[in-house]
Amino acid sequence: MEKKNKIMLEEIPIDTEQKQRILRKIAEAAEEKKYAYCPSFWEIFYGQLKYISSFCLGGQIICFLLFLAVFGYFQSQGVGMTVYLGIGSASSSCIGVFLMMELSRSRDYGMAELEQACYLDLKQVWCIKMILFGSLDIVTLTAMAFGIAGNTSLNMIRIIVYLLAPFVLSNALQLLVFTFLRSRKGEYLQMGAAAFASGMSLLPLDHPNWYTTAYFGIWVCVLAAALVFLVREIVQLYHNLEEGEGICWS
Repeated sequence: MEKKNKIMLEEIPIDTEQKQRILRKIAEAAEEKKYAYCPSFWEIFYGQLKYISSFCLGGQIICFLLFLAVFGYFQSQGVGMTVYLGIGSASSSCIGVFLMMELSRSRDYGMAELEQACYLDLKQVWCIKMILFGSLDIVTLTAMAFGIAGNTSLNMIRIIVYLLAPFVLSNALQLLVFTFLRSRKGEYLQMGAAAFASGMSLLPLDHPNWYTTAYFGIWVCVLAAALVFLVREIVQLYHNLEEGEGICWS
């Protein structure tokens, strides 16, 4: 048998410097390539605005305008300090209702399941809603505080405590109802919780001494307890979303 002749390929010289130059250009191009787009916070915020109910957002804004009108009327009538504080506390108890209604709307009629099916992040959607409505609440509470400070002799710290105590307690109670109830009846119970907190805020109108320095420590304790309660409910809500417990409830 004849031996097959081996075919020897001629070795091609390689320019090492040129090779390194080309590899560097490829690496630079790979680094400049965007494999994933990460939107900024404001882009996410603007994108989520379209999922917010115009009824709830409009209601929140109307409440703020109504507050300005009521305080303007009180100013023209020259009412006493307790009226400003009582009405301010009662109003602060109710301004969180529209956020709870918006969150309930996002969960009723299978909306949570629909949002998940459309690859929407519920935690992100609800966080944007809470930031937006929370900002409107802060604007309203700030206007209330300055309005009361301009018509009473109280310092700003005491006014803030008198307004925040019923506001935080009301929101904590509403969030508790929201966490446990999903049906449309939950909305009415949330409004009932806000009305209860608002009614409790009007009690000092019959007992003006509750706004004296001697009772201020009690207000601070109520505010601290309500804050702990509210933080607990927010953490529980986040846990439910993280574990998917808010989806496919019967």
